[in-house]
Amino acid sequence: MKKVLPFLVSLLIFSACANIGSSGSNNSAQKKFGEDSNYFFALQAADKGKEREAQRLFKISRKKSNPLIARRSAEALTLIGSAKERVEAALYLAQAFDDEEALTISCRELFRNGEYARVIELTDNVDIAYSKNELVRLRLESQLEKKDSRFEKDFYKWMTVRPLSMEHIYLYKKYGNYKVEQFEMMQSDVRNFQDKISERSKLELELEPDFSDGDAKSEKNQPEKNDSESEMSEEEPVSPEQQIFDYRVSVYRKNFYSAFEKIDDIFALYDNFGDEVDDQLLSDIGKAALYGTTDFLAAARKFDALSRRLSKPKSYYTYFYSARLYDKVGRFQETVESRYKSALGAAQTSIQFDNALWYLLNFQLRTSTGDIIKTLSEYGSMISDADYFDDFFESLSILLLSNHKWQDFYEVWKKTNSNFSEHTAGKYAYISGRLIEEGLAFGDAGLKTRQTVDAYMSVLSGGGDLYYKLLALERLDLTDNKIIEDTLLVKGKDIPAVSGDPDAGKLIGGYEAFGFPQKIYDEWLNYREIISVEDSIEAAKFLNSCASLDEKDLKPEYRVQSLRISSRCYNMSYGRLPHELLELSYPRFYKSQIEAVCAENNLPEYLMYSLVRSESFFDASVFSKAGAAGLTQLMPATAEDIARRLKMFDYDIMNADDNLKIGSYYLANLISRTENNSLLLALFAYNAGLKNVRNWVSMAKRDWAMSGKQKSGTIAGMDMDIFLEMLPFAETREYGRKLVTAAAIYGWLYEDRSPIEIIRQIMQ
Repeated sequence: MKKVLPFLVSLLIFSACANIGSSGSNNSAQKKFGEDSNYFFALQAADKGKEREAQRLFKISRKKSNPLIARRSAEALTLIGSAKERVEAALYLAQAFDDEEALTISCRELFRNGEYARVIELTDNVDIAYSKNELVRLRLESQLEKKDSRFEKDFYKWMTVRPLSMEHIYLYKKYGNYKVEQFEMMQSDVRNFQDKISERSKLELELEPDFSDGDAKSEKNQPEKNDSESEMSEEEPVSPEQQIFDYRVSVYRKNFYSAFEKIDDIFALYDNFGDEVDDQLLSDIGKAALYGTTDFLAAARKFDALSRRLSKPKSYYTYFYSARLYDKVGRFQETVESRYKSALGAAQTSIQFDNALWYLLNFQLRTSTGDIIKTLSEYGSMISDADYFDDFFESLSILLLSNHKWQDFYEVWKKTNSNFSEHTAGKYAYISGRLIEEGLAFGDAGLKTRQTVDAYMSVLSGGGDLYYKLLALERLDLTDNKIIEDTLLVKGKDIPAVSGDPDAGKLIGGYEAFGFPQKIYDEWLNYREIISVEDSIEAAKFLNSCASLDEKDLKPEYRVQSLRISSRCYNMSYGRLPHELLELSYPRFYKSQIEAVCAENNLPEYLMYSLVRSESFFDASVFSKAGAAGLTQLMPATAEDIARRLKMFDYDIMNADDNLKIGSYYLANLISRTENNSLLLALFAYNAGLKNVRNWVSMAKRDWAMSGKQKSGTIAGMDMDIFLEMLPFAETREYGRKLVTAAAIYGWLYEDRSPIEIIRQIMQ
């Protein structure tokens, strides 16, 4: 029997967890899943090399299972059987499931089997401007193979109206090679034809008398020059369309200097077309100007001139890139702001508007915070994608706090009416409350205590980060366990969580019941937005059980996948969430090892669990880009130094036990070397280095002493929550927030300690 495709074999790795695979458990699962079980039995048959049986069961499932499992069965049938059977399966898939994903899978298989005409027929209604690039590429490639007359028009549209992708580059190369091959074939035909003429001429010369004078040859006997040879011997002219393709690919490949030199040529081509330059090409031209010249002033003026000749929708790009070019010149503040505002006025989409506003605001970070507040007051309420501006508001926060512009910070939150993301709204509300509480910001007229409480309550009632919610609980001294539980387990309104799609739940549940853990995580990612919280919890629990019961890391990837599912589900869900989901999101993997190293180094367990979760997500095999390795993300040099102190001469940084032993000792050592044995400063040092942390503390002390606002009894002249917000490293700020949050949750879940108590211990 023909070998089962590797794709299917990879799906069918049975797990020892839950003793799946026995006939008894199969019978029980069959009763539960009914007709849907045919799909899972088909997978089992394929695993055993029974391809025909697998096909039979997939076909039954395709007709009788719930829509989602029927779809998976239809997809599987496109990958097994003879070429004819796979083609039939692909056609069925395209007809039975009327969506782009099914059409792409179908066309992928049809193209693989040379069914180019069918691919073209199935994709006749595909929107080249918006459909998946792979699907469009399959259509165009099939047109190329069939010499379809529509190819040139469709290819031109695809190459000009969309951002380029690897799919574009692949077909661009193939199209170019195809033309070269056609050219070489024509040349070969010419050479063959010429050879025949030459042979005939030689024969005629031998038979005819020589009428020439002397050594001169008769014109009659000269071979005639072939017109085709004359044309092909010259360099083939490049069409306007090809010039545009080449230009876009040049920018895609970052050949900016050569692209900049051809800007006028591109506009001349479109002038000949009697049309305006396409949006994507205008964007490419802007990039070429930004990165392909050093004469930014001349380039900026070129774009100013272009803005006067283009229509308003097109002028967005010229205003936008003109602003960025004037910014590079460095002495045209008013002009830069004017051009960005012109771009805002010309914006045709919310994406264009947000992009221009983001650049304007970031430019103003280097000019005036007053200008920022004015701009936010004018345009902030029109922000469409609030999350897009989170990094700007993070930078603004640092700027305002570092320059002691505390009232401005409050004004941004309370007075600009900006459309903040939930993250930014919670952050700015909490910090504004703290600034009012400390007497640094004045707020509005009225009782300052009331304004502070209102700020913290807005944090608790919003949908922002758990970090700021926990800090707000601490400032309000709310120790009631019901309030804490609501803070941790209610996302948005206190309503039941969404029930989810039962078909998606049944698919995931079938993988659990029939023993296919390797399929669960990818399928959960596919349907994470519609699968219920309860089904997500069951998937996470199942994968956790499949990892290994004795923590020997037989299948460590399942442990990590379990944590990813539960954590993502917790972060993206709304309503009242089960307590069990929080436990799965903050698990105690490697429990015995972590308990041992914490006892040995006098470390709080909640701190070590939070560090391992934040550093590696309990993935013992992970490496960072910087080279840090293992559960506690140790740098090799650090690990070697600590191992030498511990007399561990034969250690493995990727071994969980060794890594935890070294990492816990290193953390304890950092705590002992910080002022007042600060847990938070030690965490900062773990991320950014002890030298950096000591410099930050010294600078903060001097800064707050000079401001006259230094707070006695504090390590850095200010409370640690405000100190964190002023750290110059964005990574370390976020690292601190993550670890404080995780530590508070671990202490509450497993040590019966209030998050307030944990936060105060860490923050001192």
